[in-house]
Amino acid sequence: MRNLVLLIILILSLLKSYAQEDTLFKKVQEVVITGQISKKTTEETVHKIRTISAKKINSGLFTNLGQVLEKELNFRLSEDVFLGSSISIQGVSGQNVKILIDDIPVIGRLDGNIDLSQISLNNIERIEIIEGPLSTIYGTDALAGTINIITNKNPNFKKSFNTYYETIGKYNFNMMLSNQNKDNLITYQFERKYFNGWSENQDFKILPTQELADKNRFKEWKPKEQFINKIQYQIQKKDYSINNYIESFYEKITNRGMPREPYFENAFDEYFHTYRTNFGSNINLTTDKKKLKILLAYNSYIRAKETFYKDLTTLTSTLVEDASAQDTSSFNLKLARAIISNIDNQLFQYQFILEAQSETAEGERILDKQKNQADYAISATLEYHLNKIITLRPSARVAYNTNYNVPFIPSLNILANLNNYKLRLGIAKGYRAPSMKELYLNFVDINHNIVGNSNLSAEESSNIHINNSYTYQGSSYRIQTDIDMFYNHISNKIDLTNQQAINNQYSYFNIDKYQTKGITSNIKINKNNTELNIGISHIGRYNELAKSENITEFNFSTDYSFNTIMYIGNRTKVNLFYKHVGKLPAFLKDEENIVESNTDAYNLLDLSINRRIGNLISLSFGGKNLLNIIDIQRTNSSATIHSSTNNKLPVGYGRTYFISLNYKL
Repeated sequence: MRNLVLLIILILSLLKSYAQEDTLFKKVQEVVITGQISKKTTEETVHKIRTISAKKINSGLFTNLGQVLEKELNFRLSEDVFLGSSISIQGVSGQNVKILIDDIPVIGRLDGNIDLSQISLNNIERIEIIEGPLSTIYGTDALAGTINIITNKNPNFKKSFNTYYETIGKYNFNMMLSNQNKDNLITYQFERKYFNGWSENQDFKILPTQELADKNRFKEWKPKEQFINKIQYQIQKKDYSINNYIESFYEKITNRGMPREPYFENAFDEYFHTYRTNFGSNINLTTDKKKLKILLAYNSYIRAKETFYKDLTTLTSTLVEDASAQDTSSFNLKLARAIISNIDNQLFQYQFILEAQSETAEGERILDKQKNQADYAISATLEYHLNKIITLRPSARVAYNTNYNVPFIPSLNILANLNNYKLRLGIAKGYRAPSMKELYLNFVDINHNIVGNSNLSAEESSNIHINNSYTYQGSSYRIQTDIDMFYNHISNKIDLTNQQAINNQYSYFNIDKYQTKGITSNIKINKNNTELNIGISHIGRYNELAKSENITEFNFSTDYSFNTIMYIGNRTKVNLFYKHVGKLPAFLKDEENIVESNTDAYNLLDLSINRRIGNLISLSFGGKNLLNIIDIQRTNSSATIHSSTNNKLPVGYGRTYFISLNYKL
């Protein structure tokens, strides 16, 4: 807390020093599209929509989606050296979070989560976030929240090259080329990221070098390399626009094993390969009264694991023949969505969505090696201005799935607009469909006995959300305060257990419920050329043992954040982001005893400076994780089928520094 107070005093003093700058604050209306019938500003939307702007994304501190989200309130980031970064919202896990890129869902979940480190922030215009269910519009997984990444469709440059170096051993390069001929625009985007791996107390190196085949070959954070290629072709006319794209992604994670006793002359090495292929079309047809949007997409995801026996004396590798040491799983999604909206009536608007999608899973650990499912849905949304103050927004979705029963999903959102004060109330249902893995997994060998359950039902949730927002506009400053309260109740929760199976076989069952509730407060101040955000959140997570034991029903944790973006003159921008992640308590049952488990609190602090050099070049430099957090302790943790009893949770790889150079023409 002392660190936060000192930071606030520092920033306020700087703000006072630059209050007389000629560049005064101008109110900027942020336009959003996620879940909307027509484009609206954030103040006009019935849903409370949080936006992360390009000026924050382009601070130089963030190279993937996980890094920018971990500084947001109500979000918690979890790191896994093999599965990557995952997020929770409002205390609900990432498997209940919908992640979209231009309204197209991102597929390829491992252990229920999307690896956020695989989602690039290159050429991103903004990120839009709606907390709570949005399943009436986006279907499954949009239960805890929806994150929509909006790409930049009209870059204001022809060529862009960016290089990035971080002292942890990260070397990134990306470029973007665009060419416009009248109404036609074509862009090409390339990105390569390389991470050399890291272990605590390793020697600092500016460039990666060959290492000895000893115990130092093993890295706590695994070496990783990523490649992205994307081509977009856009046609923009008065009454219609067409945006076609094709994108490929490749990632390789290297896990070099520890030399094996007694002579340390061999080891087992693992390689994890991820392939993503996405292509599709976004078609918009507009008349004076109606708007038709058609989304067509094909997404493919392949995850392959290879295990090799490595001779450390000759450096030769031999593929391990054990089937459990090798695995390849692939998933693909075909999506067609038509969205019909009226845009000529300001008092009454409607939107109808027709959607069809087909999903396929293939792999040795999928029952019968391949399974398919199809989903067909129709949803309707009305937005009616009852009077000058009250806006009603009822919505509903009906769907049919070939493999499980889809619940009926309704919602009602209300906006009371009293000029500077706005009150939003949301009551919504949401759902998460059982994944193909949960339905059809067949993982049985000498070490595993896990099968899917084709009789699973979808998880269902009920959410109540209240937002109070007040804005005060001065001549050279603007203050906006938000107070949010929420409650989530999830039923039919899917868990992996052996309690209802035979022969100690694990499977998935609808056996549980889960609840979260909390309150969040945020103050945003824009004065002259400085933006300041201060927020605090208090979230309670349901304790299942409270049903049978005399313990508290909810375990609460408190997070708070402070960040500022400050312009100094016309060429320099300072970015500072701080977040305190509070202690997370829980209760566990150890045989006959109830023990309290705690995950330690920790603090994150990042600082960067952006400087324009001439009209074409910009330089970014700064430090990440300046408080040098590496891992945190989790007391009295218990092992599960997917975890160990290791009481350390990885958070980061300590204090690092970076420099980035960008050229735009």
